[in-house]
Amino acid sequence: MTARDFWMAVHRYSGLAILAFLGFAALSGCLLVYMRPLDAWLNADLFRDAPAASAPDVAPLVDRFAREHPEFTVRSFPLAVARDARIPVMVYPTKGAHPVDQVFLDRVSGEVEGRRLTHPAFNRHGAAELLHDAHYTLMLGTYGRWFMGGMALAWLISNIVGAYLTFPARGAFWKQWKRTWRFSFKSVFSRQMLDLHRASGLWLLLPLTVLAFTSMCLNFFNELYAPVVERFVPEHEIALPQDEGRGPLDFTAALDQARRVAKGMEESWLPATAIRDREEDRIGVTLTDSGVLRYNDLGPIYLYFDRASGKLAEVIDPYHGNTNLAMYRWLYPLHSGHIAGIPSELAIVVLGLVVFAMCVTGIYLWWKKRPGRIVQRRARKGART
Repeated sequence: MTARDFWMAVHRYSGLAILAFLGFAALSGCLLVYMRPLDAWLNADLFRDAPAASAPDVAPLVDRFAREHPEFTVRSFPLAVARDARIPVMVYPTKGAHPVDQVFLDRVSGEVEGRRLTHPAFNRHGAAELLHDAHYTLMLGTYGRWFMGGMALAWLISNIVGAYLTFPARGAFWKQWKRTWRFSFKSVFSRQMLDLHRASGLWLLLPLTVLAFTSMCLNFFNELYAPVVERFVPEHEIALPQDEGRGPLDFTAALDQARRVAKGMEESWLPATAIRDREEDRIGVTLTDSGVLRYNDLGPIYLYFDRASGKLAEVIDPYHGNTNLAMYRWLYPLHSGHIAGIPSELAIVVLGLVVFAMCVTGIYLWWKKRPGRIVQRRARKGART
C-alpha cells in the first residue's frame, strides 16, 4: 500500500464512520442558527400578544411579579421586549411548586399569561431544547458529548486528508489540480458527483475546517480546550469601576446601577438582560451594543452587584482585559454563526447544507467505486497466491 492509498483509506473509512452523525449535525445545525426565533414561532401563543398602546419598563413589572409570586425565584429576563410580545422570564420553582422554569408576563400589567417547562421534550414547549441537545450530545449526556467530539475530530482529519488527496499524483501539478476546483453540468452524473464533492471541499476548506475545529473544542471544552487556554492565556483581573452601591437591590435598582457604570465606559453599552445569581446572592446585568442579548463578536459584558449592599462585585468583560475569557467566548459565536450577525448566520446555514451534500456525494462515490475496489483486491490476492 502506497502512502496515497493509506490516506485514501483513512478518508474513505473515517467519512463512512461519521457519515450519518455528520449529516444529522449539519441539518440540525442549520436549524439551530435560528433556535430562538424557531422556539418563539412554535410557541407563539406564549410569546406573542396583541400590540399594546404603551409599553412600561420591563424591570419594575418583573419586580412586582417576584413580590407577588414567592413560589418562584426569578432567574433571568430580557430588558427589551416588543409591545406585541410577552415578557419571557426564566424562573426557579420553589420546592413543591409546579414543574415550570419559564413564565410569560403581560407586557402592560405584568400578570402571568403563560408558563412552561423548557427541558428537552417531544412537544412544542421543549422542541427547541430537544433539537439543541440532540445536535450537541445525541441526548446521551456526557458520553454523547464525547462521542460527537470524536466525530468532530474525525471530520477535521478527513477534511485535511481530503484536501491532500486532491493533489495530482503525477504530471503537471497546477494544470491538473486546477481541474479539481471546477464543476460542470456538462459532465456525466458520476463525474458531477465527484467534482461537487471535491470542489466544495476545496473552495470551503477553511470555513469547514473552522467549523470542525470549533465543534471539537466545544464538545471537549472542559477536557481539552479550557486546560489549554488556562495554560497559555493567563487570566488578568479587571479593576472594578468606582461605584457607590445602595442596597438592598431589586432588578430595577440594579438596572439603574448598571446604567451608571455603563456611562463611564468608553464605548456605548446598553443593558440587555437581568440575572439573579442565587449562590452568590447577586443581581447581574448584561451589556451589549444594541440592548439585545446577542453573541456578536465576543458576546455581552456582565456586571454583578451584591444584592444586600448594592456594590459592584464583579465585571466580566472580554473586551477590556479578560483575555482568558475572550478565548472562551469566540468559540460559540463562531460555530453558531452569531459572531457577525445575519451574514455569518447565513454562511453557517450554507455550510451546513454543503456538509450534508458532501455526505450524500461521499456515500455515492463510495458505492460507485466499490465494485472496482473489490476487483482490485481479488486481483492482488490472486497474484500473491
